[in-house]
Amino acid sequence: MSIDKWLDEKGSKEERIKREKAFKQLTKEEVQELKKKKVRDMVKKEVEKTSENTEREKFLQQVIEFKDWLNKRTYLKGDFEKIEMWIKNLNSIVTLSSERREKSALYNEKKKLIEKYKEIPPKFLDEKIRVAINKLIHGAKRTNSDNYYIRKLKSTLKEKLKEAEYYNILDKLIKIL
Repeated sequence: MSIDKWLDEKGSKEERIKREKAFKQLTKEEVQELKKKKVRDMVKKEVEKTSENTEREKFLQQVIEFKDWLNKRTYLKGDFEKIEMWIKNLNSIVTLSSERREKSALYNEKKKLIEKYKEIPPKFLDEKIRVAINKLIHGAKRTNSDNYYIRKLKSTLKEKLKEAEYYNILDKLIKIL
């Protein structure tokens, strides 16, 4: 075993010194921002790695266990119930993971829609409609008036979408002529 791998290389010492000098030249605000950014990145990476990789690794481990168990058996006729149970368990794991992926995709889509909703100018909607939508988004308890304004918005949207179809037809007509 070589001791060289435990010793610092010359290039790494020089790089470390350069990094320390650059770090000392930063202001306190910049240092705090870099620390916050680093922590956020580390937390995101850990969450992404742990959730996806551990589920896959567990599933693969169970498949390998089933394969090993199956290979050890010489007479399978009496083991139909156990084999059926293994397969049902593995199938349920696959369906649960697909459901989780669908839920996370739906959650991400909702997040994007909420961000787009925040881009709508405040004067575009009435204040009461905006309050009702915010309650709907955040899951707060809605009153009867909130439900009324949401219904009113739905009917207005239907009317405007019909008008948009007509304008679209007129736009195509003008482009052709």
